[in-house]
Amino acid sequence: MSETKLHIDERRLGDVVLLVLSGEMLLDDGDLAFRRRIHELVEQGRVKILVDLAGVSYIDSSGVGMMAAKLKTVRENGGDLRLLRLNARGNRLFSVAKLHSAFEIFTDEALALRSFEVRPRG
Repeated sequence: MSETKLHIDERRLGDVVLLVLSGEMLLDDGDLAFRRRIHELVEQGRVKILVDLAGVSYIDSSGVGMMAAKLKTVRENGGDLRLLRLNARGNRLFSVAKLHSAFEIFTDEALALRSFEVRPRG
């Protein structure tokens, strides 16, 4: 399999999985790596997922669309996918796609983690 332009680091913080993304999330590249990782987590029963996007240098509409699709997958399995540190371009894309209301988006990791305790499901 060829190398993707998206790198995904993972940390487990209690029952929350923090995925730290870096690089580019593009059509038929980073979006597919993200999809695979989310499906692996769901299969393991890990459905409280926080995605840190601070290191994502570029995201296109297919990346945003994949995040929306995986939000649905995670919620259908009793969990939630929340976003952390979305950059300006990401904010614009999520706004244009009218997805700001679908996702909980945070700028502070501690607040994002606490939100899973208060509102564990989507």
